[in-house]
Amino acid sequence: ESPTVLEVQLGLSQAQNSRHVHTQGSPSTLWVITHGLGGKPSVTIVDSADTTVVGDVTYNSNTQITVSFSAAFAGNAYLT
Repeated sequence: ESPTVLEVQLGLSQAQNSRHVHTQGSPSTLWVITHGLGGKPSVTIVDSADTTVVGDVTYNSNTQITVSFSAAFAGNAYLT
């Protein structure tokens, strides 16, 4: 039995509300992040002082990205 339109819309809504938080505890210039979101999620990086940092994002696959920076630091990556 195939899903109804409402079931499909609910599934999309839940996927859109999903996020993955990666904690980079040790300073590094290269963060490799494995996630379960699929596709190419948006990436927001903050350092340990909660300052937004810009890095170069490479989408390795539908479940892994690499973010590179010019200087090593620790912080969090928020994928949505």
